[in-house]
Amino acid sequence: MSERYYILFENYEQGLALHDLLDEAGVMNRIAPAPSAARGTLCCGMSLLVGPDMIDRAKEVISRENAVYHSIVSMENPLQPMRDRYC
Repeated sequence: MSERYYILFENYEQGLALHDLLDEAGVMNRIAPAPSAARGTLCCGMSLLVGPDMIDRAKEVISRENAVYHSIVSMENPLQPMRDRYC
């Protein structure tokens, strides 16, 4: 299993703003549902999914742009690459 980083937000506007900033900086990221184990008291179920090879660059963009976010959590990828293969 590989590690993934989820950037969590209090609202989707914060998430979309950071998504645009990361795209402009060439940081690969994907809009994804926030993992249920990491949601806690957040009212927003959106997150940005960033791979381990891009998380340092994402943090640099967040710092440089003073982007608003709630937290960054690291989780193992629970998906199995062969999960839907039967032959």
